[in-house]
Amino acid sequence: MVYGWQLWLSPRPSRRTDTPRESRMLSPNDAALYEFLYDEDGRYAVRETHYADNKAVRDGISGPPLHIHIRQTEYFQVQQGALAVVKNGKESVITKNDGILVIAPGARHRFWAHSPVREDLVFKVWAEPQDLGHAFDESFLRNSLGYLRDCQQQGIEPSVFQMALLGWSSDTIFVTPSFWVPIWILKLAQYVIGHFIGGLLLGYKATYPEYSITTQDDSNKKKKK
Repeated sequence: MVYGWQLWLSPRPSRRTDTPRESRMLSPNDAALYEFLYDEDGRYAVRETHYADNKAVRDGISGPPLHIHIRQTEYFQVQQGALAVVKNGKESVITKNDGILVIAPGARHRFWAHSPVREDLVFKVWAEPQDLGHAFDESFLRNSLGYLRDCQQQGIEPSVFQMALLGWSSDTIFVTPSFWVPIWILKLAQYVIGHFIGGLLLGYKATYPEYSITTQDDSNKKKKK
């Protein structure tokens, strides 16, 4: 239950779009398509398509902000186009000829479609080890994309407290300062902003049924792939 004073302090979407049974989701402004995939061995991955004719993609803002995965290694495999990546302050451009890009736990990174964008950027991304509690997974992406898209469609500015809570629940730390800050300070700050202020004070959740697949849905999906 959300109280009126919580809505007054931090507005949020008045309705949430039901998306849990869809195998794909669009990001805000239809900039990118996220397809949720499972390999035969059950490994979870996402195929992202960032559309070349979309302004957010051409402006280099269709990817996430600078962030860190605490316990998981992230892998990128470009299938089409050019992926720009910043990893620990060093920028590089990756294409399908470069193989798999590895982002180690604790690395500060972000990614976007390299400019000039001449064709759709298509790549697969996954993180390992999988099946960790509170890790980067499908639930995190569904809740993040669902929330951000509903905010955009309803003309609401996304809450930093909600995003901090979603990130904290997925072992993902957002790096907002432009200067180097120790990871333990970033973790503490996001815990306070997300858990205490966002969760306990403002009533935000780390997961919403309108965006989330159930355990049974997830099990059935893996069996079908």
